[in-house]
Amino acid sequence: MKNIKFTHSLLAVVLGSVLTSSALAADLSVGKTLESTGQKIDKSLDSAGGKIDNSLQKADDFLDDSAITAKVKEKLLEHKGLNSHDISVKTEKGVVYLSGFVKNKHQAAKIVKIVHGIKGVKSVKSTIEIKKQS
Repeated sequence: MKNIKFTHSLLAVVLGSVLTSSALAADLSVGKTLESTGQKIDKSLDSAGGKIDNSLQKADDFLDDSAITAKVKEKLLEHKGLNSHDISVKTEKGVVYLSGFVKNKHQAAKIVKIVHGIKGVKSVKSTIEIKKQS
């Protein structure tokens, strides 16, 4: 009878050990899965954050370019003798593109000089032409 009780006790200990180690293995497996999922979430958040930062930078660049274009047009309107209505202004990444027509080369040079003096302008590309007098 003692042998049966001892055997049952031993069996209970072995069974308990097996169940405990299975539970630990499951916990480790779940832990690894959670860790892996956490890493995937972190990567997704980093990727989304990068995309948002990039979009915000593009919007910021667009607003800066729009502000520069507006400032160029404003400055050209302030100068008497320049018909700025015949001048087209476009700004991309701080580079101002000018096109249109003026009366003489002095006006063309004056416009380029004015634009170079505006804050945020990195460079000026001008295709301004001299209007032929008839």
